Amino acid sequence: MDRKRRNIALFYAVFFLQGMVFYSPVATLYRQASGLSLLQIGAIESISLGLMVALEIPWGRWADALGHRKTLVFCCALFALSKVIFWRAHTFGGFLAERGVLSVTLAGLSGCDSAFLFSCCADTGERRRAFSRWEAVQTAGMLLAALSWPLLQGNYRLAALLTVLSYTAAALLALGWTEPEVGKVAAAGTEHPRIGTLLLGTWRLAPILLAFCLLDQTAQMGTVFLSQLQYLRAGIDQRWFGALQAAAAVVGLSGGLSHRLTRHLGERRAGTALMAAGGVACAVMAAWAGPLAAVAGVMTLRAVRALCTPLSLTIQNELAPPAGRAAQLSCNAMLLDLCALALNPVFGALADTGVGTALAFGVACCGVGSAVFWRAAPADCAAREGD
Repeated sequence: MDRKRRNIALFYAVFFLQGMVFYSPVATLYRQASGLSLLQIGAIESISLGLMVALEIPWGRWADALGHRKTLVFCCALFALSKVIFWRAHTFGGFLAERGVLSVTLAGLSGCDSAFLFSCCADTGERRRAFSRWEAVQTAGMLLAALSWPLLQGNYRLAALLTVLSYTAAALLALGWTEPEVGKVAAAGTEHPRIGTLLLGTWRLAPILLAFCLLDQTAQMGTVFLSQLQYLRAGIDQRWFGALQAAAAVVGLSGGLSHRLTRHLGERRAGTALMAAGGVACAVMAAWAGPLAAVAGVMTLRAVRALCTPLSLTIQNELAPPAGRAAQLSCNAMLLDLCALALNPVFGALADTGVGTALAFGVACCGVGSAVFWRAAPADCAAREGD
């Protein structure tokens, strides 16, 4: 096995293990059992997101200068450390420290992980397949961890300990990575883009990033935060929620087919169709409160998000400068984070008036995203549609 293929295989293994968050089904309950209020949990999340936004660009520039492999290995070690802190945390300060370390980790991984995988691939077709499989292996790890929860018999601390072991194994596997030739050249002295150049690159890509953000946040809200409310609205008993969560995780494996959809339709048509499908799913759930509409809508949103994520990563990586790819992707991620900060409170406020109202807003988001992507994609993506 050559070095690049070995890197890719290890990459999938590392992110599969990092998908195995055994406490994920009870993360909020875990914190509440340690005495945290929902207000405190919300405050920790807000502080965490703010820290991530502040660190996005600096971390991206450091990653390009240091090398993607070294940055990823360091971040994988920090990731494991954050899980140790979470396992041992019993107070607000402990959980705040965990999210602080996690924010530093995620800001470091943002852009660097996809830039590393991009550099290990030979051409556009291989990159599309690699990003699709990356999405699938992470989902597979989450699914395996979720299915194991009943076996833990409600033991929160054991779930956290198993997560520590999984992330420690991932950190050890990461040591086997080698720096791709592209990464070596970038880190060896090639002039890196200035902050102004990075911001200009993000500005030029802003319409496409906005379209992806509108879809992603709609799907995130629809499959994570609004889905349970929609199930209750549809009269589905809570005892089925676990099975429905597992089913959504299985549907998420469809992200592994993203490259085939893009190859068949092209980036422009595939992205537009996925965003339109997200809007239709929200419209169906907003208009009909039946169980079939609820389940079909949530599963459609899960599939759309899984299929769209590799497409977004491919476009962003191919338009980023080789010598500053991680920094450019981090700059893009900062814009996406800011868009999410603006959209989430709107979804939350509308959900307080009724889940149907929030879903109607999701229809508008997906409609705008679809139209914006259709207009913006030709200028940025058409050159690759024939690959």
